[in-house]
Amino acid sequence: MPANSLYIIGQWGPEAAERCFGPFVTATTAQAQDVDVKIFLMMDAVHLMKKGVAEKIQAPGFPPLPELIDMYLDAGGIIQVCSNSVEFRGLAQEDLRDGRIEIAGAATMVDEILNHDRILEF
Repeated sequence: MPANSLYIIGQWGPEAAERCFGPFVTATTAQAQDVDVKIFLMMDAVHLMKKGVAEKIQAPGFPPLPELIDMYLDAGGIIQVCSNSVEFRGLAQEDLRDGRIEIAGAATMVDEILNHDRILEF
C-alpha cells in the first residue's frame, strides 16, 4: 500500500442519515488530496450499497448520497461490504449497486487495516 493511505470503516445505515455521509465525504475529500482510500461497510451500513437505498437518504447540507458514492467509485475507489453483515440481512452481490463493490470477510478487513497508514471509523 502506498504512503498516504486511508481505510474507512462505516457502520451506520439509513436509520442515521447524517452519519451515512461521513465515509463518502471523507473518502472523496481524501481522494482529491491524492490519498489512496478504501471503504469497508459493516453492520447496517451494508444497506447503503443495496440498489435504490442511497437514493432515499437525505441530510441537509450534503450532496445527494448516490452522487458521492459514484464520485468515489469513479475516482477508482473500492467499497468492501462485510460478508457476515450482508448474509445476516439476506443480501447477495446481485442486490448491490453497480460498481467496484466487493463482499469481503473479517480477514480481509484485518489485512486492509494492517496495510493502511490510517484507519477511520464512522
